[in-house]
Amino acid sequence: MVLHGSLGCLPFPGSLSRLLASSVPPLTRALDLFALHKLGLPAFASLARRHTTSNFSGSAAGVQAKEAPQVTVELNGKPVQTSCTSTVLEAAKKSGLYIPTLCKHPRLPKAPGTCRLCLVEVDGRMRPACVTPVAEGMKVQTDTPEVRRNITGVLTLLRANHPEDCMTCTASGNCEFQDLIRTYKVPRLPKLLQRSPDYIEHHEAWQAQDNSSLAIHLDKDKCIKCGRCVTACEGIQDMNVIGLFGRGRDRHVGFLDETTMEEAKCIACGQCVSVCPVGALTEREEWRDVLDLLQHKKKVMLVQTAPAVRVAIGEEMGLAPGAVQTGQMVAALRRAGFNYVFDTDFSADLTIMEEGTELLQRLAHAWSGGVPHTAQPGCHSHAPGPLPMFTSCCPAWVNLVEKSYPELAPHLSTAKSPQQMFGAVAKTYWAEKAGVDPRDVVLVSIMPCTAKKHEADRGEMSSGGVKHVDYVLTTREAGQLLRHLNIPMASLPPDEYDAPLGRSSGAGALFGNTGGVMEAALRTVYEVVVGRELPHLKLDAVRGLAGVKEAMVKLAPKEGGAARDVHVAVASGIANAKILIDRIKRGEAHYDFVEVMSCPGGCIGGGGQPKYTDPDTLQKRMDALYSVDERAAIRKSHENPDIQRLYQEYFGQPCGSKSHELLHTHYTDRSMLTVPAYSEFQKAAAARMHVPESPCAYEPKVQAVSKPA
Repeated sequence: MVLHGSLGCLPFPGSLSRLLASSVPPLTRALDLFALHKLGLPAFASLARRHTTSNFSGSAAGVQAKEAPQVTVELNGKPVQTSCTSTVLEAAKKSGLYIPTLCKHPRLPKAPGTCRLCLVEVDGRMRPACVTPVAEGMKVQTDTPEVRRNITGVLTLLRANHPEDCMTCTASGNCEFQDLIRTYKVPRLPKLLQRSPDYIEHHEAWQAQDNSSLAIHLDKDKCIKCGRCVTACEGIQDMNVIGLFGRGRDRHVGFLDETTMEEAKCIACGQCVSVCPVGALTEREEWRDVLDLLQHKKKVMLVQTAPAVRVAIGEEMGLAPGAVQTGQMVAALRRAGFNYVFDTDFSADLTIMEEGTELLQRLAHAWSGGVPHTAQPGCHSHAPGPLPMFTSCCPAWVNLVEKSYPELAPHLSTAKSPQQMFGAVAKTYWAEKAGVDPRDVVLVSIMPCTAKKHEADRGEMSSGGVKHVDYVLTTREAGQLLRHLNIPMASLPPDEYDAPLGRSSGAGALFGNTGGVMEAALRTVYEVVVGRELPHLKLDAVRGLAGVKEAMVKLAPKEGGAARDVHVAVASGIANAKILIDRIKRGEAHYDFVEVMSCPGGCIGGGGQPKYTDPDTLQKRMDALYSVDERAAIRKSHENPDIQRLYQEYFGQPCGSKSHELLHTHYTDRSMLTVPAYSEFQKAAAARMHVPESPCAYEPKVQAVSKPA
């Protein structure tokens, strides 16, 4: 069987035909899917995840992989044993040998192989280490005159095309290219952009600066064409929005039909930013504006910090991943000049009250046989919406719905995110109690997310002409601010958040982890309905870094009546969210409540978090947030006394009229205002690539969906 059309002709039709046969043994199907995944095609990567999920869902652990056979290679004259599935670069790293590279990144599912910086001598010939598989008896030299000449030559040419504005560049001090220039003492050559008429002609054919996005800035002049952003957008998120266009000197990163980032299907998740080795892709910088306000002291300066920031900001100060720096962070922000330091965990508890109540209203309406309200996006209504209800606290996920899945908008919870709920409360309730004019209050958010910048600038996130959140700094920007002010955060004595918007429950801290919103919501919803505490506050079924997790909770109303099963699901990463959406649309899965976080691992892996290469970083951050929850005196959102007081004094009740005015929002169909993804062209080219045979046969590790508890 051979497929023709936009995908071209696949070089191994036998594998695809076996995939379509339902009687194929699961292992055979997994091996075929692994071969298809080697193409790097997002469609087949999704197909692989979908089929392995359906065939290997017998246990949470899935099928254990057999250990791949070992081969012996010679690295700089020394024999080394390594897996037959390794590349030369991986074998060298395992042995402690350093090979420079700019396109390979540990987080990416494949190496683009574009920078050619990692060329080494393999059996006497120059080969790229990042994509060259090892073989028995292979002889590799990583430090020869020819290898060094290649490294210096590649870096010299890259520098000749790169701006010399390191003193003002956002990435300065955290730039892989800058580090390599220093390490190899790369000489400075005349800039091609200034000297070459041919280069100038090509450069003028496209816009170098893309400032269209409210969240992310693209500087094509700084781009070194490594392809990491393209691979992250395709391989991690399955979005395929950004691509490399043109050839030779005209080669540049961009979007379909030379449109802007805002006009593309980009959801501002920032995963491309988190792997960019230079300053070509950065968050829209705001920390200097905040610094100016702090220094001139004309406004009342408030700051709120998200749950995931406290377990990551230490990395900006040189600490190990997962270091909990809550108290030190509060003390540092006070020293920076903020008048009040508040906790977004407080408004996470508030979100649970609103979102949990909305879920119960939708469930009650559905169980009573009522017709769900399916207003078009943008309509205001207090009537219960349809099931499943999707969480709405992730702005990149909301962007995806508005740009690519507008039909799902009625399923989104109308509750604002914790960031925006906090802003609404700070500019109304808190300002009234403090006797401050909201126009004299500046609220700064410190978030792990780039998309939060876009969210804060949405027109509906204001009241009375006053924006609820004025500035959003990523965790990286907060680190820059503190370093600029020479504040030694890690050595400061811990301090406490200000009251009354600083007290929170452990459930609020869980918002930073994938599955955390679900766990926090179920703790409250179960107790409200059943009348007693959830038997186990720790819900293992929705914990962990698995891309898709499922669970079932039985609700037996305390007033009596039939018990009901509530089916929930958690998706981490847009690629996994798309798989879940497809299953729901095809009728293969039924859920009542679905949590979606756009970034792998949830907010702890957000696009605004410190950049990392350690594969255990996400797990360390996740464990740290779980420890914050376990040590908390209050572990359920509805037991937070400041939340209770807020309803008594101001809102009345969850999902009441006042709450709907300030704490809920609506959505807009933007699908017709954006251009299609870049992937159609990329798929057509990739489908024609030859896929070499695997150097050895082995069983790939398959991660299954967690089964209901």
